[in-house]
Amino acid sequence: MDYIPLLNDIENQNIAPLYLLYGTEAYFITNIIEKITANTLAEEERDFNHSVYDMREVPVETALEEGETLPFFGAGRVVVLKNCYFLTGSKEKEKVDHNLSYLEEYIDNPPQETVMIFTAPYEKLDERKKIVKKLKKQGVFLQASSFDEKNMDEWIDRFCQTRDVSITSGAKEKMMQLAGKDMLMLSSEMDKLNLYAGEQRQITEEMVEELVPRNLEDNVFELVDHVVHGRAEHAFRIYYDLMKQNEEPIKILTLLARQFRMILHVSQLKKTGYSRQKMASRLKVHPYAVKVAEEQSRTYTEPKLKEVLQRLAEADERIKTGKMDKYLQLELSIAGLAA
Repeated sequence: MDYIPLLNDIENQNIAPLYLLYGTEAYFITNIIEKITANTLAEEERDFNHSVYDMREVPVETALEEGETLPFFGAGRVVVLKNCYFLTGSKEKEKVDHNLSYLEEYIDNPPQETVMIFTAPYEKLDERKKIVKKLKKQGVFLQASSFDEKNMDEWIDRFCQTRDVSITSGAKEKMMQLAGKDMLMLSSEMDKLNLYAGEQRQITEEMVEELVPRNLEDNVFELVDHVVHGRAEHAFRIYYDLMKQNEEPIKILTLLARQFRMILHVSQLKKTGYSRQKMASRLKVHPYAVKVAEEQSRTYTEPKLKEVLQRLAEADERIKTGKMDKYLQLELSIAGLAA
């Protein structure tokens, strides 16, 4: 099940006795656990009826016995099993013996008053394992992977709707660019913007520009976008801001080359029929970065992109061999690319 439909089910009190949450996007796993707990247990019940077990340290049967115990002073119980590495193909040395036969029996007949949540913060499970097949069939499962553009757009809309605040299209686009690579950061920054919106109840692009922090890669990402579209003045404004922050020109030049290399790769992969999600997985970048690179690739032919990369490599060589001052060379490179 996808994250947002699962969230809707939980908030509508459609809560199952078994959940399997796996993948590398920790925010989704943590958030789903919090939502299940909030919709299953009252605040005063959590000390007695909420348990967390780390499968690297505790045998699975200990958690299952807890799940089979009637709730104490309440109608429900939540048991979380962290780091269920036995669901993967990992060959790591096991420090704990797990009774997986007992686990299979539990999955076949789970107590309805207990919500048992299995978490596996790994990219893949071993789909060949009987226990994985059984857990997926009997329970509700979520693969917690990075959002694509559509899902991120829906998440931001849902966030705003639940807090009675609107967001402009420009602000949403900028949020995806600056914080979309990290859902924990996106959630935190949206909370901050929601508070800042105050009585006007609208998040604008200006607010995002003012409040959301940028790292070096974000600034270079935007610098490249200005260069691609020939906006030299805007590109140099970012460059001078980076110089005030004492950023190293060679590092900026390297990031410029990396961004143009990604534009080239996206252009090539698109021709072979790759989707944005597949390109993101192949290039190990966020889907939003692929979307922007795809749009930027329309400005260049492949030979032109290869020429740009060659020019940047030559600029790097001139700096490292002392033939050109690093600051002057970076300025000349930006000017030449934006021309």
